[in-house]
Parts: sequence; structure tokens; C-alpha cells
Amino acid sequence: YLLDQTDVLVVGVLGLQGTGKSMVMSLLSANQPEEDQRTYVFRTQSQEIKERGGNQTSGIDFFITQERIIFLDTQPILSPSILDHLINNDRKLPPEYNLPHTYVEMQSLQIAAFLFTVCHVVIVVQDWFTDLSLYRFLQTAEMVKPSTPSPSHESSSSSGSDEGTEYYPHIVFLQNKAKRENFCPRNLKQMHLVIDKIMMHSHLKYKGTLSMLQCNIFPGLPQSYLDTEVNLFLLPFMDSETDDVLPRATPGSGPLFSLLPGYKGHPSFQSLIAKLRSQMMSMSRPQLSHTILTEKNWFHYAARIWDGVKKSSALSEYSRLLA
Repeated sequence: YLLDQTDVLVVGVLGLQGTGKSMVMSLLSANQPEEDQRTYVFRTQSQEIKERGGNQTSGIDFFITQERIIFLDTQPILSPSILDHLINNDRKLPPEYNLPHTYVEMQSLQIAAFLFTVCHVVIVVQDWFTDLSLYRFLQTAEMVKPSTPSPSHESSSSSGSDEGTEYYPHIVFLQNKAKRENFCPRNLKQMHLVIDKIMMHSHLKYKGTLSMLQCNIFPGLPQSYLDTEVNLFLLPFMDSETDDVLPRATPGSGPLFSLLPGYKGHPSFQSLIAKLRSQMMSMSRPQLSHTILTEKNWFHYAARIWDGVKKSSALSEYSRLLA
């Protein structure tokens, strides 16, 4: 599946349990909203799993598209169902962890730190605005992220000041299951301001990668409306497209108005996911390491980074502080 070509984009996803990560990644990679969710490349939660509060994805799932975009779907971070499974099934913890909740948090940090090192873009999916503990988690993951591996000996002499440069990915905040009021320009402005204030000291590239204003989602709203535009994108409920859930005008209000659908306040889900996919596919693909990586090189690089994350002294020191 992997080729010896260097024009590859790697997209990862992070989010809490049940926010719709697998659905979003499937729609960005290979599927259409009208398809049966059981055929999605990344399996979504079944009704039974939702009802018992479980999680579908375990570990990290990998898919590569014809456009040579690698998608990495991940298990939920800080997941209560994973913690519940650890406690109730008497699963043996690794010797370095005393408590189940410490192990779940460290496992989540390992996945996030890994994505921050091997991905060009990391999508952070939320289904409400907003959870401050999620941003604290992102800042911790940034702190314990492995440093970019040094260049090889033969190139180190010519690397000069680049030796100290650290790689950080683009971060896209995806507000999934957004309501009509979230698309109100005043509320949108507040959301951008909040994220910008929280992330202002972060090295993660949370601005300048993606814009809802540039893709005509808010016609008539000038680019200058947002003082600072962060990488934020809103998606409504996928099943809100049916006319049944939209209040129609009453039949007594005249023949014309009775034919019109109710006011939604945003473009259709299909239109928005297509715009998001278009912006994702056109994102810049900077070098992940000091050497240019082909798809095959990237896979070996990712395996090496994961080994490094598992043995990270920064992460083990942080876990001791938690204990």
C-alpha cells in the first residue's frame, strides 16, 4: 500500500468518547454521508455500544486514500469506558502504573504525543463548546511530545541553526454536532476568541491553516469580521438533514410558505463536509523530520517514534507526578 513517493499528507484525530471521530475521519477519507455507517472505513459506535457507554475504536487505525492521504483514527482520550474495562475486568496494569486512571491518562498522552510528532494535521473533535480540561490535556501532550530526531551524521555539519528547530503540527478544532446558534456570527466570534486566548502560548499551529470565512459558508461576512481567526470548523448533526426534523411553515400561512422547509441557519451537512475535505486536502505538507520522508520511510519513522514515546523519560516523570 505504501509507495516511495514524498507527496503525502498525514491526518490524525483526537477527541473525547462519543464525539464522532471515526465518523468524521470516514467522511474525510472515503465515504459519503448517505452511505450506510456500517460500511465506513473507520467503524462508528453501534447503537448497542452507545447504550452501554462503550467505545468503538481501540488503539490507532490506519487508512490511506488514493490521493495519498494517510488518516489515523484513534481511541478516545481519557475514556471512562476504557477505565471501566480496566477496573471491572481485573486487567493487569504495567508495573510502572499503580492506578487505573493514571494508566488511562498516560495512554491518552502517549497517543497525543505520537500524533503531534508524525502528523501534518491533527483534528481535535468536540461535540460541545468547550471543555477546558481538553485544552489542558493538549498542552500537557505538547509538553511531553518527543523532540524531532537529529539529522544523520553526514548532514549534521550543513544543518546549521536548523538543528534546534522543533516540529509542531497544524491543529484543527472541529465542533461536531453543532447547533444552529453556533453558526450565529456573534457566537462564532466568541468561539474564535476563546480558543485563541487558551492556545496563545502554544507552539501548535492553531491559526492560518483553515478558514470558514474563505469558503463562503457565511456569505456577506467579511474576512475582517474575526479579529483573529483560528482553525475552527463547525459541522451540524449529520441526521439533521431530513425534512421531518425541520419545522415547516403551517399550511394555513399560504400555498407558497407551506412548501418551504424550516430555517436551518447553516448550509447542509453534505456541503460543509465537502468544504472541510477540500480545505484538508489542500493543506501544506511540511517536513516531519530533518530528512524528506517517503510513505514507506514515514511508516518506519512512525514506528520509531512510537517506541520512543513508550520509553519517554518525560512521560514517565509526568506519570510519577500523577501518582
